[in-house]
Amino acid sequence: MVYFAMKVYGLCRMGQICEQCGKGFDTSDLAQKLYAKVAPVFDGERFEPLPQVMCPLCRQQQRLAYRNESTLYKAKCGLTRDSMISTYKESSPFTVYSQKAFWSDGWDAMDYGQDFDFSRPFFEQFHELMLKVPRLSIVNKQSENSDYCNYSFSNKNCYLLFGSHYEEDCLYGGYSTKNKDCMDYFWLYGSELCYEASFSANCHRSAFIDRCEETSESYFCFDLRGCQNCLFSYNLRNKQYCIFNEQKTKEEYEQYLKDLHLDSWKQLNKLKYDWLDFVQKNAIYKDSFQVNCENCEGTNHQNSKNLKYCFACTNCEDSAYGFQMDETYGSVDNSHMGYDKCELCYQAVGNNGTYQGFCVDSCWHCSNVTYANLCFSSKDLFGCVGLRQKQYCILNKQYSKEEYEKLANKIAKHMVETGEWGRFFPADLRPFAYNESVVQQFFLLDKEQVLKRGWKWEDDTSMESAASDANYVLPDRIKDVDDEVLSKILKCERSGNAYKVVKKELDFYRKLGLPVAKISPRERLNERFSLKSINFFDVNCFKCEKDLETTIDPSKYKKIYCEECYLKEVY
Repeated sequence: MVYFAMKVYGLCRMGQICEQCGKGFDTSDLAQKLYAKVAPVFDGERFEPLPQVMCPLCRQQQRLAYRNESTLYKAKCGLTRDSMISTYKESSPFTVYSQKAFWSDGWDAMDYGQDFDFSRPFFEQFHELMLKVPRLSIVNKQSENSDYCNYSFSNKNCYLLFGSHYEEDCLYGGYSTKNKDCMDYFWLYGSELCYEASFSANCHRSAFIDRCEETSESYFCFDLRGCQNCLFSYNLRNKQYCIFNEQKTKEEYEQYLKDLHLDSWKQLNKLKYDWLDFVQKNAIYKDSFQVNCENCEGTNHQNSKNLKYCFACTNCEDSAYGFQMDETYGSVDNSHMGYDKCELCYQAVGNNGTYQGFCVDSCWHCSNVTYANLCFSSKDLFGCVGLRQKQYCILNKQYSKEEYEKLANKIAKHMVETGEWGRFFPADLRPFAYNESVVQQFFLLDKEQVLKRGWKWEDDTSMESAASDANYVLPDRIKDVDDEVLSKILKCERSGNAYKVVKKELDFYRKLGLPVAKISPRERLNERFSLKSINFFDVNCFKCEKDLETTIDPSKYKKIYCEECYLKEVY
């Protein structure tokens, strides 16, 4: 289970309590400054967000529940009735268009414009607009033979990739770029023929590797640099033919590898968990994983500066409470931002090239947008859905600049009075069920817990509902698996759900001599997330006992080092 948790920092303002989880929380000084900077200005008046009523953790949970990355369905386009792959079920209350139809000139989101009613809450009216305006089925641009991918760009011959770009012949990956012939991976860059790889770069023909770079022909390894032909090894630099960090001859290494029988699912699965237990107890873990960063809190950062309580940020600066951000500046409370520069954004998720976005979901290349969803190349919008190349619009209705400023000012004051101002879109507006969205991978809840909170749950989240072939037994070794498996519906040995093996997947297993997985792609995806704990913990350096704040769970990982001790030990 992954907890995306900010540490509870004794609350500033003396005892703020989260209205959702009931825990106390703090607001950093940087965040307080940013709240003033990101505040919209209407008719000369600046509207800062109301004081936070949810802790950073619950605010993050709220945003991630609006993002469906990997739950895909077969449906029909609401405009053309052509078949399409969609993040929305056919039974969804929304009108959903295929990518081709959505970007066409065959419809106009302005046709759904409505007047604002000051006798009613804003969110109630915004929800009505969301239900009327056609929505984009999936985000998968400029791809070739890669229909089953989402939040993806320029992929070729890929299947079930999410948040990945410039990939080729890859399957079941996420948050990755420029890989080829890889499968079941996470945060991988510039690699080829890798399996079960995470937070690694420029690796080749390796499996079950974590935080490795320039590494090849290696299995079950952690934190290697410039290594090849290594097994069950960690914290090595420029080594070859090592097993459990001990130097071996080429002949000894090859015989040991042969005797492991990695072509057996039963054996491979056992080795995987044995290795996880071993590396947690023996490897040296740096207290935070940052590259070329200055004054940053959190982990998995690169080329960033002045980040507070952030995770997985690249080329970011002066931001707080962010997750999975690229090229994001002066922003607070954001998730999945960037690639094109984002600046001065607040309570935003899935935005690209956005400037001054206040409570916005999936808006690209927009500026000065407030409470907007799926808007593109537009500016000066308030409460709009699905607009393209528009300006001075409120609830998808056109106004002059002067009319817009005055009405937006009046609506903002109305939202302050109703307590809505600065709050992200509430749960009853979510376009996806809790377990359809990415939030389920970071905040794992079961159906009972979700329904108890009044949130939506979807019982059938598969593209095809089918019973498994009861009489078919998937062979343990790859050499015994023939093409018959491609026509069979398998039963996941962990969840019991049905799944299939596609030809590209079978070819990959055969190429690497690895067994066909008896766990479904969905369960494998969830498992990769489950190993990436990103809590904050107070610990002492294992070597020098210096006080540290880390995202590494000290109950699981024994040797957590400060950066100085880590560098002395590893290099």
